[in-house]
Amino acid sequence: MIASFLPILVVDVAGSVAMVVIALLCLYKAKILREMDPDNAVFLYLVWITTGFTVFAVSRSFGHILRQFLILTSNADTWFAITSYSGSVNTVSFMLVGLITLFFNQSWNINEKILSSRKKLEETHIKLMDLNQTLEHKVVARTEMLTSSEHKARRIFEQSLDTIVVTDEGFNIAEINQAGVTLTGYGKGEMLDKQMGLKDFMAKGDEWERIRSLLEVHEYILNEETDFALPNFSQVRVLITGGVDYGAFGCGKTFHFIIKNINDKKQMEQQIAQADKLAALGELSAGVAHEINNPLGIILGYTQLMLKENSGFEEDLKTIEKHVKNCKTVVSDLLAFSRKGSVKKSRVDVTEVIDGVIKFLANHTDFRNIEIKMDLFRDKPLVISGNEQELSQVIINLIINACHAVEKKGRIEIETKQSTDDQIIITVKDNGTGIRKKYFPRIFDPFFTTKPVGQGTGLGLSVGYGIIRRHGGDITARNREKKGAAFTISLPGTSGSALPG
Repeated sequence: MIASFLPILVVDVAGSVAMVVIALLCLYKAKILREMDPDNAVFLYLVWITTGFTVFAVSRSFGHILRQFLILTSNADTWFAITSYSGSVNTVSFMLVGLITLFFNQSWNINEKILSSRKKLEETHIKLMDLNQTLEHKVVARTEMLTSSEHKARRIFEQSLDTIVVTDEGFNIAEINQAGVTLTGYGKGEMLDKQMGLKDFMAKGDEWERIRSLLEVHEYILNEETDFALPNFSQVRVLITGGVDYGAFGCGKTFHFIIKNINDKKQMEQQIAQADKLAALGELSAGVAHEINNPLGIILGYTQLMLKENSGFEEDLKTIEKHVKNCKTVVSDLLAFSRKGSVKKSRVDVTEVIDGVIKFLANHTDFRNIEIKMDLFRDKPLVISGNEQELSQVIINLIINACHAVEKKGRIEIETKQSTDDQIIITVKDNGTGIRKKYFPRIFDPFFTTKPVGQGTGLGLSVGYGIIRRHGGDITARNREKKGAAFTISLPGTSGSALPG
């Protein structure tokens, strides 16, 4: 009986042990899978169900082994006493496995929703990351653009040849570029420290009131001309354009101005007008001179005949002769001014002409107490194409005028040089009283003179102007910074080229 029961016993015990080992291995594998992906519901289900099967296997195997042991030891009654407990454990284990399986579907649905939400969250996270990177790139790009734009604006502001001024609501200067510092003559720090405004630059107070009223009414001004007073007491003509800027939200109102220096342009316009006027006067003078020249010749001829006859009116006739000769001199100057007649041109060395003029004037009584200082360019000949006699006449006239300006007891400086564009520059300076500003527009007009009656005809500078213009040059006048006046002649050089005879 025992021998025939032994195979069944072995199979039952071995099967029970094998079932426990297999259940434990399944539980071990399920836990490994669970650790690899804790959020996976299938792996969680496997852990739960293998746990239930492991409990069931241990309970059933333990019951079978205990039953066989009690039967073999003739304690079958004991087994029957505890069999109900072993069956209850097995039943509970199966119920656990069943419940796990029953509720897995609901857990799976919940897990699917969780995974779907997780996927959406991950996709949203990726999009947010991309958006964040895009925003970072855009911020970097915009920052670079703003930096570049600000740099360009700053370069335009600083390097502009025109003055750019930014003022506050009270027209006090807040920003000014280097061109403005150069134009006004004030340092930027000085302007800001003293809270200087545009009105502090105006030569006339009423001009500022006019410009301010235009700004208050129209909020802009366009090409308004006015004069700026400089620290050295000189004035410069400027053109102002500007307007209001309300700025961004929360910023105060400011005014922006662009100021152009048109002093040179105005002087050029005046010179052109002067040239036109002198041309017209020249044409008129030519006609007048010819009309007067012939009667003067007849009067002079008859006067000289009467002097030869000893008519007894010698003194009166000599007076007539003297004044007629003066009239003919004036007429000759008028003819020269009006460009009538042809003057032969040749190669003229400017340095030799000036040396000759100085030697000629050195013995003149008016120059005994005058210091004549010469700074002549002698590195090479300064050659022009012109008439030596006419050029000498112009220089003599300028030196004599300088002599009168210093009242025959000052200093006269004569300077020559050659510019980079082959222009020959001759400058005659004195340390006299200078030229009054109101006389500048008229100094080259025929018959204009500030000398007393009988001491000048007013034709010297006008004739000289005509001569220089006929030579293709220009003559200008200015007051020196310290004291006195300066006349500058500019003539085209020949650079050693052959000249027509």
